[in-house]
Amino acid sequence: MHINLKNVLMSLLSRSLKAFVVVAEELHFGRAARRLYISQPPLSQQIRQFEEEVGAQLLTRSTRSVQLTPAGKLMLERARQMLAEADAAVKAVQRVARGEAGSLTLGFTHSSVYRVLPQALIAYRARYPDVTLDLKQLTSDLLIEGVHSGRIDVALLRLSASVMEPDFEVSVVARDPMLLLLPAGHPLAALEVVPVQALNGLPFIAYDPVGARYFHELVETIFAAGGVRPQITHTSILPTVLALVEAGMGAALVPAPVVPLHEGSLVSRPLSGVGDTALATLYCVWRCDNANPAVRAFADTLPGHWLLTSA
Repeated sequence: MHINLKNVLMSLLSRSLKAFVVVAEELHFGRAARRLYISQPPLSQQIRQFEEEVGAQLLTRSTRSVQLTPAGKLMLERARQMLAEADAAVKAVQRVARGEAGSLTLGFTHSSVYRVLPQALIAYRARYPDVTLDLKQLTSDLLIEGVHSGRIDVALLRLSASVMEPDFEVSVVARDPMLLLLPAGHPLAALEVVPVQALNGLPFIAYDPVGARYFHELVETIFAAGGVRPQITHTSILPTVLALVEAGMGAALVPAPVVPLHEGSLVSRPLSGVGDTALATLYCVWRCDNANPAVRAFADTLPGHWLLTSA
């Protein structure tokens, strides 16, 4: 069995310091021994060895009393400081190990800021106020790269199956319906529910296949399920898609949480005829081998969090 000599010596020093402080506070070996739950002879021997290691007499002993020497008074002051600092260090390390302190680099995609991110930050800050957060808003492709490289601890993003990494752990945070977004006054806005067939040939703002890969693939799946092909006029990413719809450049499919902020100038309607394909999933993603305890602590505070995969 491997023995770490430094750890053994530090443990012995810590016990000697504690024993000395108790004796110095009691100025009576019998009472000190009772406080330390040991017998008096081993305690006396331990203090003598401690004095030898320090190289100074710390206590004067007589049959009637025990007194601190000037060196002993200084040692008591310093010993209390050392023990307090050691205790504080241990507690600080334990808090970091539990994810209660330290730092966390959190990445997030634009579509998470409308509902999930504020809720997540409120819940996480309430439980872990001493963790320093480094927030990074990026597109999903850059978030995936950041998590893979370790520059980002954990990310809230839309994750395409085609870019799933084997070293990722993934949990589902939310599943949002995709709604048809129209400029106010659009003829389809008169309908409570828009049949997917109405998208055929409709001027449409699609998602960039690189910068918004998840939504690009999802919208293509919805088109395929409905057997329709709109007239693609532009491709972009959120929130630019919303601005283009508002400008009358075409309709778009967007996740439901982005809609309330634009009510009035825009109108949203659910689609019929697409089944469960019109659901956008938001994931929490981190590397399986990420040793930062704050990662799991953050994931566990997320609303609707449940584990999807684990390597």
